[in-house]
Amino acid sequence: MGQIISFIQKRLLSLFFKSVGRCSSRQSEEISESDGLEDPNEEYTLYSSSDGDSDQGSGFRFHQNVGTTCTDIVEENRHGPSPCVLNVENLEERQLVLAPEKWIRHYSSSQRMLLVGEGDFSFSVCLARAFGSATNMVATSLDSRGFLLRNYKKAMANIYELRTRGCMVLHGIDATEMANHCYLGAIKFDRIIYNFPHAGFCSDVPSESQKRRHQLLVSCFFKNAKEMINESGEIHVTHKSNGFFLEWNLRGLAAAVGLRLIQEVPFKLTDFPGYRTKYGFGGDMNFYCHPSKTYMFGLFPTISP
Repeated sequence: MGQIISFIQKRLLSLFFKSVGRCSSRQSEEISESDGLEDPNEEYTLYSSSDGDSDQGSGFRFHQNVGTTCTDIVEENRHGPSPCVLNVENLEERQLVLAPEKWIRHYSSSQRMLLVGEGDFSFSVCLARAFGSATNMVATSLDSRGFLLRNYKKAMANIYELRTRGCMVLHGIDATEMANHCYLGAIKFDRIIYNFPHAGFCSDVPSESQKRRHQLLVSCFFKNAKEMINESGEIHVTHKSNGFFLEWNLRGLAAAVGLRLIQEVPFKLTDFPGYRTKYGFGGDMNFYCHPSKTYMFGLFPTISP
């Protein structure tokens, strides 16, 4: 009899722990499926506990795949089993939503827009607030979400607001290889915006070598962006317009890859309320950006035979 009672007790305990395990598994699945649009405070908890986010490789990379695969899209947008196709269709559908056109400087709510190299995403948020929506926008950063959380105080809140307004937010996007991205490479944009491109600080490297490094970054960006705009699309680069920065010769770099200068206009930070010019390699300080210009480039007109 004692053996029978012992067997029954073990069996009941086994069933109990299996039941607990299933409940725990279901809760984990629910949490992982609902982390797309979370309260910013909840995002802090989720991201800080993630083992996947690492600072390694968050710096600038030349001709190196930084993991911008379909997996990135799945993490950010859990809307279906085929994200690379579905998200393109979603962006197309968003463009069809009828709403009054709104402008902030040279940017319009009717333009299909890609922003690359975002720091704390404050520039994207500025545009989204001006438009009243961000369904026409894709905002990207090279840095991981974990890096942004640790380095920019308002990054998570800005990303949350962008998503709430309908913006697609992607991380780990390398501006020098983005035309090969499984999602972005399938879209033709009206505007591609890269504010203050910079290849990193190298105090122990000769000035000429530093300049070539920055020029290579911008040149590779131009090559990729050229493949991602429509016939009337524009590539905008906002850049300091004095001293060492003038030596980068943006106009020459653009011409070398087959782009023409449409115009260059002075950049005024006050034209974009809430925008903070963050250093791209850590820290939450703002850099001084005066004087600067926004250089606007486009494709050469096609000549009919």
